[in-house]
Amino acid sequence: MITVHHLENSRSQRVLWLLEELGLDYTVKRYERDPATMQAPRELRAVHPLGKSPVIAADGHVVAETGAIVEFLTARADGALVPPAGTARRNARATPTSCTTRKARRCRRCC
Repeated sequence: MITVHHLENSRSQRVLWLLEELGLDYTVKRYERDPATMQAPRELRAVHPLGKSPVIAADGHVVAETGAIVEFLTARADGALVPPAGTARRNARATPTSCTTRKARRCRRCC
């Protein structure tokens, strides 16, 4: 079973969308930010030392960062939603890790 450690107002929403699209079973452990500091709670730091989200746990593995999680989950789903080898696959692999800043989104190369 996959556990998504979901921090409110974070990029972990993307992981939930992907899990739904892949049809994989999962549970969600929800964390709320400190209203004064907007920081992650200590409980999430027990899962990821920096308190970052998204983070998933599956089969004894803890995987953080959207790009790594996408790779892990699509491999688990036998490559579902992944384009065949070549330029399309390279672009698909680059998108979750390179298009997360405003500067990268302005390039419009891949998204």
